[in-house]
Amino acid sequence: MRYIYILIIISSIEVSSDNYNKIDLSENKRNLSNEIFNKLEKEHYLKKIDKNNFNKKYFDAIIERLDENKNLFIADEVQKFIKESEFYTENDFDIELAYELINLYFQRLVDFSSFQIKLIEENNFDFSKEDYLDIFYEDNQWQSNFDDLKNLWRLETKNDYLVIKLSESSSVEPQNDLIKRYKNRIRRISQQKEEDIFSLAINILTNQFDPHSSYLSPRSAEDFDLNMSLKLSGIGALLGVEDDYTKIINLVPGGPAEKSGKINPEDKITKVRQIGSPNYTDVVGWRIDEVVDLIRGEAGTEVEIEFISFESNSDSTKLVTLKREEIKLEDRAAKSEIVNVNDSRIGIIDLPSFYIDFNEYQKKNKEYRSSSKDVQNILKNFNDSNVDAVILDLRNNGGGALIEANKIIGLFVSSGPTVQVKQSRGFIQPYGSSRAIQIWDKPLLVLVNRYSASASEIVAGAIQDYKRGIVVGQRTFGKGTVQSLEDLSEGQIKITESKYYRVNGMSTQNKGVTPDIELPVTWDIDTVGESSYPTAMSWDVIRPYRHKKFKMDSKIIEEVVAKYELRLDEEPNLNYLKKVRNRYDLNKNKKLLSLNYEERKIQKELRKSWLLEIENNRRVAIGLETFESFEEMEDYNDSENDFSNSIDLESDYQLIESTNIMKDFLEFETSIILTSAKQ
Repeated sequence: MRYIYILIIISSIEVSSDNYNKIDLSENKRNLSNEIFNKLEKEHYLKKIDKNNFNKKYFDAIIERLDENKNLFIADEVQKFIKESEFYTENDFDIELAYELINLYFQRLVDFSSFQIKLIEENNFDFSKEDYLDIFYEDNQWQSNFDDLKNLWRLETKNDYLVIKLSESSSVEPQNDLIKRYKNRIRRISQQKEEDIFSLAINILTNQFDPHSSYLSPRSAEDFDLNMSLKLSGIGALLGVEDDYTKIINLVPGGPAEKSGKINPEDKITKVRQIGSPNYTDVVGWRIDEVVDLIRGEAGTEVEIEFISFESNSDSTKLVTLKREEIKLEDRAAKSEIVNVNDSRIGIIDLPSFYIDFNEYQKKNKEYRSSSKDVQNILKNFNDSNVDAVILDLRNNGGGALIEANKIIGLFVSSGPTVQVKQSRGFIQPYGSSRAIQIWDKPLLVLVNRYSASASEIVAGAIQDYKRGIVVGQRTFGKGTVQSLEDLSEGQIKITESKYYRVNGMSTQNKGVTPDIELPVTWDIDTVGESSYPTAMSWDVIRPYRHKKFKMDSKIIEEVVAKYELRLDEEPNLNYLKKVRNRYDLNKNKKLLSLNYEERKIQKELRKSWLLEIENNRRVAIGLETFESFEEMEDYNDSENDFSNSIDLESDYQLIESTNIMKDFLEFETSIILTSAKQ
């Protein structure tokens, strides 16, 4: 019965000669999938996972992941796969059937793209018609037949075309842009390997246990280590893809590529040769990860790169030989700045992640790089510079090493646990350092947002529980689980093995950390975060751990909050954020998108006029020059958002307001020294 279904389903829609080369499950990957599933069953925090209809739940999740918008499969296909998953009894999950579904997904993407190319080539779109595209996918159903599916594809293609027609940067022939886009999609799909299929299938499986258990392929495991250490060996260039070419996106300051003065952003790589090898490797059309592997190598070795210069009007190429060096990823390292606010000096620390060079740390090399060392040096400089208060910016900090979060808390809190860790068998262990040396004893503000997760939440929660400082921003992500990395026969697996709890006994899982002062944000934070995952583990509470608290006068906090609330109605930057949010709320559940050119053009112009108006109102209120046009405003914003390692104190409204809050705090109590603690 099963294979009859597969033969029916795994066929392409007849729209072109383009076909996806189906990738079969190898015996090696079958064995690896069983190895991973067995580890999850034995070692995951949830020891007793519900196996009732597990395979059906697994396939429900695959279908949701692959076709969330319900624009690739038809209803009969979905039902046949679900039915087949229910009948499968040979194992607890069916990796082979998952392969079949994923293969169908990629074939259908090829069908979709080929269909779009055909429509664009025919160019029979009538943009004066009152066509509408349903964009509120949550209540959509799968189409009942292929004709209805093709009609949906037609509407989506028409919208793609319309978007380009309405773009200020539109080319004379938008058809060419779209055809190139769709052909590139087909080309990328044709480059799929079994590792890609397997990683997709197995990570949807691990996510059935919880959102953070995952499989790391050998390549992913290597990249994970590099990111944690903030260093790699290479030429110091960030690469991207444009058409068939691997393109230079950015150059790392001080890296080999930048120091050569010969290769620049927007240059396109055509060939790569290892010094010592007589042959060049043509990399046009290659996967970007494979090009990266060719270029990356041991420090001190050389690589020759052939490229097309962005300055060239022809396809003539140039050559550059670069000696690989150890590249430090400074854009992810801690940064700092001191600002003067009235008579006070406020130090700002931007910490994008909790990093550590594990290899050097395990070798007991005292010179190993870590976030806590970098923050400690910054705080020492702040003390030497007579800084009055610190803002620790943990926005968009997705976490990292727990040991680093603990050490950074210790720079502000000299004793006591930082977090409680509960193992799967119920054993609870306080985690903290008895040898912490408090470097900073003056006022502290921790700035967080919805993307502050894991270790960031531990830091924010500890600062709150010890009454060591003020937490400002938005409710954090809600990742309160701990993962361990284990080697597999191939790659690694990250398994959730325990849960975090604050010293006050509350879990950060699912609910996150609620700030003392909540700043406005322009979008609905509930659309992301742990609570948005269907398999997220639940929030709970354990017994609080007895801990000392700092002497922070609650009346001062009340006064600071009161001043902020008054400012919320009057301050131009905060008002701007509220207005953008109100407009977002009005449009977030919009169901139908017009495909009429004139109507969309009017809508776009009205939106531009509105954005220009509220931005100019804000600028007038704070004494800045207004913009003459929307385009001038966009150009300015683009220049401000260029790649930079600096802290933005001009257009970062939440950071600006955080300095205002800290200023108020200092004004209410000018002699705050936060070293004395009480029970």
